[in-house]
Amino acid sequence: MRNRAGFVLLMGALLMPGAVSAQRSLVEEANRLYAEGRYAEAHEMYLEALRENPGSPLIRFNEGNALYQNQEFERAFEAWQDALEAGDTALAQGAWYNLGNTLFRQQQLDASLEAYKQALRINPGDTDAKHNLERVLEQLEEQENQQDQQNRNQDDDQNQENQDQQQPPPQGDPEQDEQDEQEQDQSPPESDEQEQEQPAQPPPGQMTPEEAERLLQAIQEDPDEVDRPPRADSLGRRPRKNWR
Repeated sequence: MRNRAGFVLLMGALLMPGAVSAQRSLVEEANRLYAEGRYAEAHEMYLEALRENPGSPLIRFNEGNALYQNQEFERAFEAWQDALEAGDTALAQGAWYNLGNTLFRQQQLDASLEAYKQALRINPGDTDAKHNLERVLEQLEEQENQQDQQNRNQDDDQNQENQDQQQPPPQGDPEQDEQDEQEQDQSPPESDEQEQEQPAQPPPGQMTPEEAERLLQAIQEDPDEVDRPPRADSLGRRPRKNWR
C-alpha cells in the first residue's frame, strides 16, 4: 500500500500565498519536524498554527498527515474530512487518497475502494491511487473466495450429517444371531396357556367322575351288587357326592 501523505503535505506547504508571517513560520516549522519524522511534535505545531487560523483547510490537511504517521488513524480521518468539507479543490484529490489509506489500514475495504475511486475521478492519471485500488480489489476477492470455501465446507458438513441420519441402524452379528437361535431351539418349550387344563385329582378316598360312571354301569349290569350289606368300615360315613 503506497502512502503519499508526506508528499502531499510538502506540496501543500507551498500553497499558502497571503498567509501572515507568523502562521507561515509555524507551518514551515511543523513541516520541518514532519520531514524529520518527529510527527508528534509536528502535530503540536500544526495545532498552534490552527489556533492562529482555525479555518485553514491546508493546516487541517497537514495535521491529518502528522496524525496518520503517528498511527492515530481515526483522528487523521476526521482531519481530512474537515479539509474536504472546506471545498478546497487543490486538496480534494490528496484528501481522498489519504482517506483511502486510512480506511485500508482499518480493514474497511469497501469504503477504502470508494475513496480511491473518488481520488481517480479527480485525477485519473494518479498511478499510486490505481495501484492501491488494485490492492484493495485483490483483498476483496480473497475474502470472497475464503467465504465461498467456508460456505462449501459448511454445506459438506451438513450433507454428511444428513447422510449419517439416514443410514439404517447397524445389523447384529450374524454368528451371534445364529447362536442365539440354536440356544432357543434347544431350550424346553414353554407351556401353552391355551392348552386344556388337566382334570383335578380328587382328594384321597373319593372317586373321579370316570370311576363313578364305571361303578354305576356295573351296578346296572349286576343288580345283586345293590343288595349287598355295607362294609363295616363304611358305617357312619357321609354319602359321597353324586357325580351324575
